Parts: sequence; C-alpha cells; structure tokens
Amino acid sequence: MSLRKTIRAYYSVPIEVAFRQFRAGLIFFATGFGAILMANAYMEPSVQQELIVLGGMILGGYGFILALLGQSRFLVGRLLRFWQKDR
Repeated sequence: MSLRKTIRAYYSVPIEVAFRQFRAGLIFFATGFGAILMANAYMEPSVQQELIVLGGMILGGYGFILALLGQSRFLVGRLLRFWQKDR
C-alpha cells in the first residue's frame, strides 16, 4: 500500500477505536502517576523506591504517548471525514 492509503486507513477507523486507544493511554498514565506519588509518599528513600518511580515514569510516559496518539486520531479522523463528505 502507498503511504497515503496507509495513513488514511489508520485515521479512518471508527471513533470507538480511537476512544479505546485514548482511554488505554489515560489509564496507563494515571497508573504510572499514581505509582510515582505512592512511592514518594509511603516509601523510605531506597533503591527499591527509585526502581518503582522509574517504572511509574516509564508506564506514565507510555500512557501519555498512547493517549496523545489516540487524541490525534480523533482530530485527524474528524478532519478526514469532513473533507471526504465534500467529494
């Protein structure tokens, strides 16, 4: 497939698919953020605390990127549907 068709297929999915991707990213981000907060509030400073915070940062970063991709899928998908109706 050409690049244009591949991009159009990625962004032309039903809105439910983009919402599931956004929701999964939000859940991962919130879980990572919660792990960071809990580790800093309830654990003594140690290597174990730092590893848990690192895991929370990795999970939160992954969730942020996933949610960002889901939100861009919303936006670009709506624009594509708007432009395709005119043709």
